[in-house]
Formats: sequence, C-alpha cells, structure tokens
Amino acid sequence: MKMALHHVTPFWMVALRYCLSLPVIAVFVVVARQRLPTFERRDLRVILGVALLQFVGQMGLVTLALQWVPASTASILIYTTPVWLVLIDRIFFRQQVSPRRLWPTLASATGCVLVLLGAGRVGDVGPLFLILLAALFWSSSMKLIATHNWMGDVRDALFWQFLVAGAISVPIAFLMEGGMNFHSFSLAGLGLLVFVGPVATGLGFGLMVAVGRTLPVSQIALFSTLSPVIGFVSSALLLGDPLNLMIVVGAGTLLLALVWGALSSKSSA
Repeated sequence: MKMALHHVTPFWMVALRYCLSLPVIAVFVVVARQRLPTFERRDLRVILGVALLQFVGQMGLVTLALQWVPASTASILIYTTPVWLVLIDRIFFRQQVSPRRLWPTLASATGCVLVLLGAGRVGDVGPLFLILLAALFWSSSMKLIATHNWMGDVRDALFWQFLVAGAISVPIAFLMEGGMNFHSFSLAGLGLLVFVGPVATGLGFGLMVAVGRTLPVSQIALFSTLSPVIGFVSSALLLGDPLNLMIVVGAGTLLLALVWGALSSKSSA
C-alpha cells in the first residue's frame, strides 16, 4: 500500500480499493451461495458501523498517515487493538479484565510507547497518533461485530459493507483531492492498485471470512499475528524504512504481546 501511494493519492486509494474489490466479494457470494448478494435489514446496524468505522475511518486514517509514517511502524501500531479493546470493555461495558488478558495488554501498551518514542525521531508524531486513532476505530468495529447476532450471511454483509464504504469514499476523494487523473497512471501504478484492491482487499477479506467460518477464533487470532510480522519485516527490507533500537524492541514487545494474548485466548477456550 505504501508503494501504491507513489502513484495514487490517499483518499482515492481508499475509494478505489473498495470499488475494485466489490466484484471479487460478489463472486465469493455467488460461488458459495449459488445466488447474488442479498440484504438482511436486521444486520443494517453492523453493516453501516463496520463500513464507517473500519473501512472508511480506519483505512482512511492509515492511508493518510502512510504519507509520513514508515510502513513498518504503521504495521505494528495498528495492532494495538488489544489495548483499545480492554479500555472499551472497562469504560463502556464495565467489564472486569482478567489477569490472563491484562498482562498481554500491558505488554502491548509498553511496546506501543517504545515504538512511539523511537519513531518520533524518524517521523512526525501527529501521523503516529492517526495510526493509533485508526486502531481505536478498528477495535470499535471488532466490538460491534462481536456483540451482534447475525441474521444474514456474513459474506452478504461484507458485500454491502464494501458497497457502502466505496459510496462514501468516492465523494470524500472528490472533495479532498479533486478528480482522478487516470491519464497519469503507469503500468506499475495500475499493477499496484490491482494488488491493493481486488487481490489484497477483495480476495483477502473473502478468504478471511471463509476461513473464519471453519476455524476457532483463538486459532484465527494466532494466525493474525503473522500480518504485522510480515508487514514490519517486508517494509524494512523492501522499502528501507528507518529503524532504531527502540523501534525494534518496541515492535518485538508488541508482537510478543499479540502472540501471548492469542495463546491465552486459545488456552481459555
């Protein structure tokens, strides 16, 4: 995504990735259900909530911040969701936090602080907090999904979430950045846009939903820890993102906290 921003402006990047991914999700529904996507009115609250919080809000903030924040740092900070989820549960739902959940969360918060202190030397502090705000939006979306009793098929809901996100993101892109200049597109830019849109977003979310219906949540959480690892390592190696000892230690602490939390969830399941 960081490389694609050299070819596409941030808000158009968000809009196009959902618009181009919509046919992929439709194909997933047709293949799996032997029909076109259908709309379940009783799922409207979570469809709109996820589309606004995660797809428009979280992804928009991350894409915007990537203009200043190294991709390796962003890939780590966006996974501070355990911290936000504990705060949401404690403040808004008055839930008690068990030690099994509290200790990995404190380790995650420690890693976040180390990354912020280290990254402040190689990037602006403001965009780093955009990533943290994006993580809060993502956590709120997770909580909304977790507390919702689905009436329709999740794959159908994903199609409508992408449609809503695209419909909202396109006017925002026009308002913030003007019209899209397709004549300036290079072959490399088009290839990166196809990868970020239909492949990474459409195919990625489609497979995630399909796998999520067959594997326990604890295993999915454990597998998801590979995402920040891959993002951090590939950004450092391929993009030459600036690193220092504090960032590396903080990133390692965050990753260990994610694995710790996933293993704790698995053992308590």
